[in-house]
Amino acid sequence: MGIWSKEQLRAFIKENKLVTAWNAQNALKDMFAETLQEILEAEMGTHSDYEKHEV
Repeated sequence: MGIWSKEQLRAFIKENKLVTAWNAQNALKDMFAETLQEILEAEMGTHSDYEKHEV
């Protein structure tokens, strides 16, 4: 069994009206884009000696 149960996957597919693998790829990309951006920004903040937008 994976991270999501079969029922959760079916619900995700139905809610997002996924018909093709392309639809699924785009839905997952959209779902994780914001989270990945936050992770990258946090990582950049920890590796620099200044805050975001600071000169």
